[in-house]
Amino acid sequence: MSAHTGQRGRDRRSLAVFDLDIAVTRSDWLLAALCLTCIAAAICLRPERYLRLSIQYFGTFLSVLPVLLVVGLGLAALMYGRPTPTRFMVRVLRERGPAAARVVLLFFLGITAFTTFRITIPEIVPYYADPKLAELDLWLHGIDPWVWTHRIVSEPASMLVFKAYMSWWFMQWFGVMLFVAFWNNPVRRIRYLWAFALTMIFCGAVLATMLSSTGPIFYDRFYGGDRFAGVLDALLADPHALPVRFAANYLLDAHDSGRSRLGTGITAMPSMHVAIATLNAFFLTGFGRRSAFAGWSFAALILFGSVYTGWHYAVDGYLSILVVSAIWYLTGRFLLPQASQDTVGMDLPLPEPVSQ
Repeated sequence: MSAHTGQRGRDRRSLAVFDLDIAVTRSDWLLAALCLTCIAAAICLRPERYLRLSIQYFGTFLSVLPVLLVVGLGLAALMYGRPTPTRFMVRVLRERGPAAARVVLLFFLGITAFTTFRITIPEIVPYYADPKLAELDLWLHGIDPWVWTHRIVSEPASMLVFKAYMSWWFMQWFGVMLFVAFWNNPVRRIRYLWAFALTMIFCGAVLATMLSSTGPIFYDRFYGGDRFAGVLDALLADPHALPVRFAANYLLDAHDSGRSRLGTGITAMPSMHVAIATLNAFFLTGFGRRSAFAGWSFAALILFGSVYTGWHYAVDGYLSILVVSAIWYLTGRFLLPQASQDTVGMDLPLPEPVSQ
């Protein structure tokens, strides 16, 4: 290769890096503007509710975030920071800390807005969609799907389903978000953050309002009758279902009393559990077959658990999968398309993890 050709290659490489940096920065600012707009909308909608929830979430973040940070950085240091893990952790915090702090701050403000919207949904659109969703479930499956799930999984194997849905899902949600906050792959990082924000907006606010519903576990409470008495009896009979019963009572008490509490708001369609698990499955697919298998297996377990626990109709999860799949495709197709193609075509190194 001649010196002239090599120089042109270096110039093209430098130009691609410059274009990528500009594109990522622009996209980052647009995403921040979108999130701040949604946050402002929640504040304008119910300012007292947003303030009360923000105080509660702040306390939770203050107690949980340091633990997650230490555990996450510790694991990363063991994998990538040998033989000086402490130096690795300090370097990660120095190089990626400010960017991660912005993500965490927006996540904190956004999750407060999300809960504000969820609590407010029945005040805007009273619950109405459950009878139609239940009939659609019955028509698609020939039987209420919760019946089928309880036939194939019973106690004590049910413990796995309840643990995954009520505990492990939250660990995956916050774990992936914290990893992305510190990640230094600009294209894949901004794609995930955009997809996450759009998932929360469209699934958690827009569609949840349009299809205002309670889910099977609350069906009889809000609509009368005993249409889903069987799923309630099944949950009462299973000792591993105690967290589900506790959470259901917590949500009902908050709804009936009108108090704004951490993580409250009764909405079923679409399923946010399935939506986030699906999004993370798409994300993990980019790390190879093993990660893809783990991600999609967990998403399938969460879909199953959403029906098994009585929180959702099966169609709630199906819609979540369709919407998130569309969001993931569109963010990959139209977000930073030229910058991504240029850098991939040149095999530009995007260090992951932080270089030592």
